Amino acid sequence: MNRRNRGFFLILVVAVVAALAAILVNFGVDAQLDTLTSGNFRDGVKARQKAKSVLEGAKIAIEKGQWHEPEVIPFISKQMGHTDICKGWIVDEEGKLPVNRLIYEGEDGIEILRRYWVIKGGSPASFHALVDWVDRDDTTVYGETESSFYGKLGKLPPNRSLQSPYEIAIIPFMKKEIERLKKLKEPPLTRDLTVWGDGKVNLLTASRDVLMSLSDGVTPELAERIIEERDLGHIREMDDFVRVIHVPPAVNRAFQKWGTLRSTAFRVYVEAEYRKVRFALWVVFEQRGGRIKTLYYREGLWQPA
Repeated sequence: MNRRNRGFFLILVVAVVAALAAILVNFGVDAQLDTLTSGNFRDGVKARQKAKSVLEGAKIAIEKGQWHEPEVIPFISKQMGHTDICKGWIVDEEGKLPVNRLIYEGEDGIEILRRYWVIKGGSPASFHALVDWVDRDDTTVYGETESSFYGKLGKLPPNRSLQSPYEIAIIPFMKKEIERLKKLKEPPLTRDLTVWGDGKVNLLTASRDVLMSLSDGVTPELAERIIEERDLGHIREMDDFVRVIHVPPAVNRAFQKWGTLRSTAFRVYVEAEYRKVRFALWVVFEQRGGRIKTLYYREGLWQPA
């Protein structure tokens, strides 16, 4: 084949590829338009606009330190003139157990996670699966999760920090655990776990189960007392746990190491409805130095059955 023929052949190939690409692109756009124009697309857009406006209001509430006030999102929704359903919540992520740090800290941190697992009635298999999934090595220490699951794929386990608490649901053994708790109408294991924040637990917003996980010395009665005193505003400094509540020395050491009294990360969930079409937002904001940064963003549109 001479140079002229080779040049013509190359041009022909490029033209065919370009034509195929155009067909595929057009098909993709058409398919997307079919999806977007079917059903109640306009209602979905309205619902999304409502959710986004309420999200901005929630962001302002965080900036002003008013995120913890009850009914803050319904209040914001009402102030913005939304008459249809619009609900949601703002949660302090610092009030949860920081999974990545606990596992990377070694036995002390893993023991805290283990206590939480026992309190929630989790199985040893699911606990071992979580630890082996996150730790930084490619050897199985707490169970056979890594070798059994990844051995079938012919790959080493990822052994990296979780990017989101929602990632926990894909870990082997965890799906059965979550389904079991749902049948018992219990909160899922992931409710008190986080990957955001400074790696410490905000003792002013932590749940009873989280407080009990931080030390063997935190009994259910002591946890309830801590919650009562902090709700009354009696806990303003870390030393107040000793001065006001008289926690045992071991508990105080655990609180000093793992605890804090401030928040930097907040999870916001907003669900807006317009003409029976719902739109939801899942967002995590980080507040540092008076500035708000988005750490996680997810949105979804669906029509309830």
